[in-house]
Amino acid sequence: MKRKLLAVLAMLVAVVFLTQPYESHAETELQKIEKEIKKLQDRMNQATQEKKQAEQEAQALAAKKNATKEDINALLVEIQEAGMELVKTQAEIDAAQEKLLQTTAELEKAEAERQNRDEMLQSRIRLMYTNGTVSYLEVLLSSTSFSDFLSRFDALKSIMNQDKQVLVQSEEYKSLVEEKKAQVESDLAAVQALYGEMAERKASLEIKEQSKEVLISQLDQQIEETEEISEEAEKALIDFGKEYSKLLEKKNQIKNYYKGGKLGVPLRAEYRISSPYGYRTHPVSGQKNKLHTGMDMAVPKGTPIYAAESGVVIVAQTWSGYGNTIIINHGGGLWTLYGHILNGGILVEKGEEVKRGDKIGLVGKTGTATGYHLHFEVRKNGEPVNPAPYLK
Repeated sequence: MKRKLLAVLAMLVAVVFLTQPYESHAETELQKIEKEIKKLQDRMNQATQEKKQAEQEAQALAAKKNATKEDINALLVEIQEAGMELVKTQAEIDAAQEKLLQTTAELEKAEAERQNRDEMLQSRIRLMYTNGTVSYLEVLLSSTSFSDFLSRFDALKSIMNQDKQVLVQSEEYKSLVEEKKAQVESDLAAVQALYGEMAERKASLEIKEQSKEVLISQLDQQIEETEEISEEAEKALIDFGKEYSKLLEKKNQIKNYYKGGKLGVPLRAEYRISSPYGYRTHPVSGQKNKLHTGMDMAVPKGTPIYAAESGVVIVAQTWSGYGNTIIINHGGGLWTLYGHILNGGILVEKGEEVKRGDKIGLVGKTGTATGYHLHFEVRKNGEPVNPAPYLK
C-alpha cells in the first residue's frame, strides 16, 4: 500500500515538473508576443494619427486652394471689367482727340475770318487815308440838301458801326472757340489720366492674379506631399495589420482559453442524442464498426448553436462529410467541432475570437447527414475523444 502511494506521489511530482516548464515557456512566449503587439499597436496608432493629420492638412490645403481659385475667378472678372473700361475710355480719348482736332480747325477758321475782316477794315482805313483824311467830311459836304446830309450821315454811321460790330463778333467767336478748345483739352487730359489709372489698376490686378496662380501651384505641391504621407501611412497600416494578424494568430495558438472543468452545452434548446460517441454501423454508408467521432444532438432546423468554451475559430467553412463546419481552438490542445450547420448558418469567421456561450451557428443537415442535428466533437491534440465527460 505504501509503495502504491509513493508511486502515485512520484507520478504527481513528475506531472508537476513536466508541465511547469511548458507553462512557464508558454507564459514567457505570451508576454513576449504581448509586448510585440503593444509596440505594433503604438506604431499603428502613430501611423493612424499621421494619416489623419495628413488628411486634415490635405483638406485644409484643398479648402485654401478652392478659396484661392475663387479669388482668381473674382480677379479675372475684375481684370475683364477693367479691360472693358479701358476700351471704353480709349474710345472716349479717341472721341476727345477727334473733337480737339475739330475745335482746333474751327479756331483756325475763326482766326482766319477775324484776320480777313481786320484786313478789310484796315484796307478801308488805308484807302481813306490814301484819298485824304477828310473823305468822310467830303462825303457829308457834297450833300445837295439837309435831308441828303442826314441820310449820308446815317449811312456813314451805320458803316462804321457795322465795321465795329464785325470786329467785336470776330473776337467773341474766337474767344468762344478758344474756351471750347481749352475745355476739350481739359476733358482729354482727364480721360487720359483716367486711362492711366485704370491701366495701372488692371496691371495691379494681373500681378495679383499671377501671385494667386503661383500660390495654387504651391498648394498643389503641398497637397501632393500630404497625400504621399497619407498613402505611406496607409501602406504602413496595411503592413502593420498583416504583422498584427500574424502575432494574434501566434498568440491564439499559444493562449490557453480552456482552464479545465466542464464545457458548456452547445445547445440551449431541448435535444435528443440520436447517436452517441463510439463505434456504430454508419447510417448512410452502412459500414460496420465505424467510429462515430462525436455526439449527434437532434433538434429542429435553425436551432442556435453556442460556443462550448472561449477560443479562436480556426475553421468556418464546408468541410468534407461534416458539411458546413466550425472548429474552435480553446488552447492547450483542446478543440471543439460543430458539424452539419445550415447553409448560411455559419455566424463566425476564421480567426475570430469567441467567448463561451457566444452564438456561432444554426443547426442544419449539410454534408453526410440523415436529418437535422448538431454533430458535436471534442478533440484533444487533434484526436477525437468522447465529449460526454466534458459536458456539464
